[in-house]
Amino acid sequence: MTNFERRLQAEWELLQRLARLNPSRLTDLSVEDRLFRLTLRETSARLARAIPDGPVTVHHLRVIYPTYFPAVPLEVYVDNAFWHPNVHPETGFVCIWEQHRVDHTVEHALHKVVAMVGGRLYNREALHVMQPGALDWIEQWNDGDLTRDRVKPLIGVAHDTFALDRFAADQGIPKRRRRLS
Repeated sequence: MTNFERRLQAEWELLQRLARLNPSRLTDLSVEDRLFRLTLRETSARLARAIPDGPVTVHHLRVIYPTYFPAVPLEVYVDNAFWHPNVHPETGFVCIWEQHRVDHTVEHALHKVVAMVGGRLYNREALHVMQPGALDWIEQWNDGDLTRDRVKPLIGVAHDTFALDRFAADQGIPKRRRRLS
């Protein structure tokens, strides 16, 4: 087994562990060669192409592992692009990495996607913005001008952002929005 195959196997096992910790949120896992498919649930977002009557709460994701992974970052795509500055409205490509590191995993990627859907994470650098109108909208929303339900973070294996948010709330520390830039 090559290093790539071992790492891909470890990524698949990590995704399965995440799904077991989040059984109602991560479903329909499948693997085909270098492609993982999954469904992310309970994450409300507006669609990029047409704003429906209400937010979409189910997102079908594809995680693609390029030939030279982990030297090259994994890629995440959504079947129906949501309204976010760092999501391509036509291809569904989700720009999640400001700077790639070889230790980034599918878990890192999914935590970032959930934070993006919830409006807590975005990158305003021109290189990463694929929906310019969404940038103004998300900044207004984060400043409190717009109201929308916040998306609960995933319970993690190695990176439990839900536990960190719970700890911050218990300590009276207000939640802060984070930018990639």
